[in-house]
Amino acid sequence: MKILRTAVTAALVLAATMARAADSAATTQWFHNAEQSLMDAIAAGDRRSWDRIMDAGCIVTTEEGEVIGREQFLNDLRPLPAGLSGTIAVRDLTVQEFPAFAIVRFLADERETVFGQPLTTKYRVTDTFRRTGAAWKMVASHVAVVTIDPPAQPVATDGWPGLSGTYQLIPNGFHPTTQSPRGGDPGWTFHVVLRDGRLLGGRDPEKLKRLIPLTPDVFVVEGSLGEWLFVIGPDRTATQIVNFRKFEPLVWTRVAGR
Repeated sequence: MKILRTAVTAALVLAATMARAADSAATTQWFHNAEQSLMDAIAAGDRRSWDRIMDAGCIVTTEEGEVIGREQFLNDLRPLPAGLSGTIAVRDLTVQEFPAFAIVRFLADERETVFGQPLTTKYRVTDTFRRTGAAWKMVASHVAVVTIDPPAQPVATDGWPGLSGTYQLIPNGFHPTTQSPRGGDPGWTFHVVLRDGRLLGGRDPEKLKRLIPLTPDVFVVEGSLGEWLFVIGPDRTATQIVNFRKFEPLVWTRVAGR
């Protein structure tokens, strides 16, 4: 009898585990379908799909960092204008389910055409839902752009020798124009090297990264955020680099030649 009871208990546990797994898979599939319908509604400007699933107090944080409520979000949702088309595919969706709420994360893979020019952008989306009976209502959504290196642009490179050199952040302990020390520590240095027709840059001379050209004198450091704008003097030699670090300018001043 003991063996029989053990076997029955094991069977019940297995059945319960399988039921939970089936419920979890069904919940994940429901959220995948729901999120895909919302992504499809963006290009079409379909407010009804969002209206059905958004809680009255839903708050959306956009990829630009703007925080807006449900009403404003729905009012701003319009079809793509003429000349634009696009699709968004929901990928890698996961669900953390709790008794009263669920957190859904996925990759929104966008393919867009703007007047014949293709664009691809990926976003990380985190949505929070609360359970209302048998239904789910979205109470918050947060969207962040997945950053990638931009494609190198075909630009003139004849001025690149004048960009090579060593640049330094002039700290508060230095005079901003004469660069005379006032007891402050030297600022960080950034090294720019022209090697085999490519510009490389970085703080560590042994670990330089490619400077990806956007224009002849504007670059992105491979694997990093922010643009690097070289300020060119009358002799075609750069005097400074203005690095827009998270949309704020950080100025590096040339301290050594090519």
